[in-house]
Amino acid sequence: MMTYKSRTILAICAMMLVLTDALLASPLEEKKLQSEEQLVESRFVPLFASITDQLSTRQAHYLMDPSAYNLFLDTNVRSLWDTSSTTSALIGKARFIGLKPSDRQALIGAVDNTLVRYAFEGLEHYGGQTFEVVDVAVNKSATMGWVQVLMESPIIPDLHLDLLIKRNSGGDWNAVDIRFKGITYVAVKKHEFRKIIEQQGVTALIDSLKRKNSDYFRDICAKAPATLKGKAPC
Repeated sequence: MMTYKSRTILAICAMMLVLTDALLASPLEEKKLQSEEQLVESRFVPLFASITDQLSTRQAHYLMDPSAYNLFLDTNVRSLWDTSSTTSALIGKARFIGLKPSDRQALIGAVDNTLVRYAFEGLEHYGGQTFEVVDVAVNKSATMGWVQVLMESPIIPDLHLDLLIKRNSGGDWNAVDIRFKGITYVAVKKHEFRKIIEQQGVTALIDSLKRKNSDYFRDICAKAPATLKGKAPC
């Protein structure tokens, strides 16, 4: 007859087997994950190599010609960022889905321009840093993952940045958030975004983002040659 102690030991062993099976991928799954990680590397390693090259060699040119830097972002960066998913995370998926299509697209556009503004602000503060992908991790279901980027600087200690990535329905991996010292961009901004929507409505949030972006780009474009007027972002 099985004692209570024996049944307890068997139950614990069974639980450990279940957990082990859940955590360890089969050889076929492991091969699939490795394939996905290689795909991620093929997208993001060249991106950060290009960012390092362009910022280190063309910073002065881009500061004088915002349209040239905007073209670089359009060509190399924006296609690898899923702004729709970022926007959804910022305001909450249920609220995002519940928006009118016109409001949803307007908000995505405002968030997209905000991310571009951050890229321009980064250009202004660039000081010789280099960026290198040093690790890639994909979850077992190959739907989400992280890209770890080493930022080496000549003036401050080296830092690690993590990009949260998501695989879309077409199989492409895109960034949706960024983490530094355990804190993500979405975690920092979501409360502000949601509070504005709750108190004033989504139009107020869209208008606030548009105003901040417009003010910033008006200032940097005022310093650029007049011939750039009419070219994004001027």
